[in-house]
Amino acid sequence: MILFYVIIKKKYIKKMVFIMKNKKLLFMQIVLLIIYLSMLAFFMYECFKTGEEASKQAAGVANVVADVQSAITQKPVVVDNNYKVLVSKLVGHYAYFCILGLVSILFYMTFKRLKPIFRIILHFGIGFIFALITEFVAEAITKGRNASIVDVFIDFGGLATISMIYIIIYYILRYKNNKKEIIKNDN
Repeated sequence: MILFYVIIKKKYIKKMVFIMKNKKLLFMQIVLLIIYLSMLAFFMYECFKTGEEASKQAAGVANVVADVQSAITQKPVVVDNNYKVLVSKLVGHYAYFCILGLVSILFYMTFKRLKPIFRIILHFGIGFIFALITEFVAEAITKGRNASIVDVFIDFGGLATISMIYIIIYYILRYKNNKKEIIKNDN
């Protein structure tokens, strides 16, 4: 009777550990999903600003970047239209999609039941579709803005850059862990 109780108790403890791990994973997925959807909503909101509003905002960001650049280089920075466009593309498109890409890949990689290749395809596919939607749907119908395939590739480039860095680090760490286990099992 006692042996039966111990066996049941061990199974119960194993189930509790499994449930607790799943709760932590579920919590992480929910948090990442909230951040991910918030970022998508924020960027869509930004895309629906008129051309005039977007230009004012880009000019403000360009001035801040120029001030930081001047402080670092100790040289004055001329904030002309080309500089504003460059900063707009780097901060408003590339950098934003780098951050979105990191949140996105962290979110999709938590789905352990899917094969890694499917998670990666899902991540890149949704990222590219979102870049297309923001350019050719949101900006195309907003007054004073125009859609650009170049912006789609800048957006996707930001997402792809951070994603590839993450994937490389992930597989390097995975390879090192597997190598340690092989060495440990050989001894």
